[in-house]
Amino acid sequence: MKSATLVLAALFAGAHAAATPGCGSPLSAQLTRGGADKTNTLSFTTSGGVVRSYLLHIPTSYDVSTPAPIAFSYHGRNGNSKDQETISGMSNEAFNPNYLVVYPQGLNAVWQGDPDTSGYDDVGFTLELLANLTSTFCIDSTKIYAAGKSNGGGFSANILACDPQASRVFAAFGGIAGAYYQGNTDYPCDGTTVPITCNPGRYPVPIFTTHGDSDATIPYTGGGRRGRCLPTIPHFMTEWSVRNGLGSSNTSVSLYNNNVIRYDYGNDSFSQLSTHYLVHGLDHTWPSIAAGSSFDATPLLLAFWNKWTLDTTPYNFVNATASTPIVSSTTSTLYARQ
Repeated sequence: MKSATLVLAALFAGAHAAATPGCGSPLSAQLTRGGADKTNTLSFTTSGGVVRSYLLHIPTSYDVSTPAPIAFSYHGRNGNSKDQETISGMSNEAFNPNYLVVYPQGLNAVWQGDPDTSGYDDVGFTLELLANLTSTFCIDSTKIYAAGKSNGGGFSANILACDPQASRVFAAFGGIAGAYYQGNTDYPCDGTTVPITCNPGRYPVPIFTTHGDSDATIPYTGGGRRGRCLPTIPHFMTEWSVRNGLGSSNTSVSLYNNNVIRYDYGNDSFSQLSTHYLVHGLDHTWPSIAAGSSFDATPLLLAFWNKWTLDTTPYNFVNATASTPIVSSTTSTLYARQ
């Protein structure tokens, strides 16, 4: 099995040569392609000897000689990989015609970044599983992505995206109703100013998020929860913009009969580098028409990802082995209601 370090060496060093070692390998007769009813249930043993399970969606369009994009989709706390496939709709080929999608199962149904996951290394697990998949399937090494809901969204858009190594392998990230816990106490907690620890190995890092302003589980306005501090969603997104060198300003547009406001950070060179959808009246859920939302978030997420690849964006790279966290703590205000 390749180590996470070898994954980085193989994928990052060859970012412009998109094909991974798995290109040309025949698809196992035990694997199926197609929609959600064709998803494969698989397992993987980490270098530490831990058996981890995951689901794998292989699109009908998959060709063993054509590098394909791949996405990791992480469930919420106390959820599971099958639920994540269902609520996200990422195996729906009307939404997703060409991405392979990995739905990992969290140990004890949680992901690194949750207050109850001290000692967890889901970043290492993700990189090891990615190494295994890129040696088996024909993956485009410039089109590797991650997203998740709630705790899974926090793991993707905060833990993975802020990791000095994973941030150099994944092209972009998404957080849906994300739980972006900070610090080690819930008092005092000012969600508009709480310092956010982040040490990405490159910048800028494209980030896509959605969140409902009626989310009673992970409030849009942040605050103390389970012994940690949740930033307001505007503070979280503003900090990403500042960290990416784009300043704290944003532009907004009302959508879907004013039920949704989209906020974009960027400039002429990096238009919509980071995008946030504020959904009025939405609780703690992945936006989908089937679930009663005014829009489907997944096609928008995939369209955002399609715009940002490792080989088409002029990234700046920093020391990926740095051990001192970068802490940003600019002050932001809640987005104006429109």
